[in-house]
Amino acid sequence: MPKQTNLDETGEWDHLSATVDVNKADLGFLEPHHAQLMAAREAAKAAMIRQDAFKSQLQQATRDLEKAMGDGREAATRVRNGIRAQYGLKAEKLAEFGLQPRRKPQKAKKQAKPAPTPGPVAQPAPEPVPHTPVETK
Repeated sequence: MPKQTNLDETGEWDHLSATVDVNKADLGFLEPHHAQLMAAREAAKAAMIRQDAFKSQLQQATRDLEKAMGDGREAATRVRNGIRAQYGLKAEKLAEFGLQPRRKPQKAKKQAKPAPTPGPVAQPAPEPVPHTPVETK
């Protein structure tokens, strides 16, 4: 069964309240509960209105945050570029600001690989000599 939304449920409460009002003569004993239902309906509707307002405030705050972050990224890039312009692209001072100075690439030194040590060499097994019977006279 699909979940009922708050708006649907309060709509049902409105219908229930209206039908209880019409049949007040028969359902007079339900008046305290009916009053509680109406108070809960009003509180729920007020809370839903507040919730909608907060939702719109949250969405606006998200847009404000996205704009501030974009502006901050752009400003940070400009500051980093200004630091590089002041000290140069190769200055080690850039590391102080968390920037990577440009360095000449280091050539990897070739290390001579040691020649593999010769291990015991396997000798091929001697071929078997075919046995030929010797003739006796």
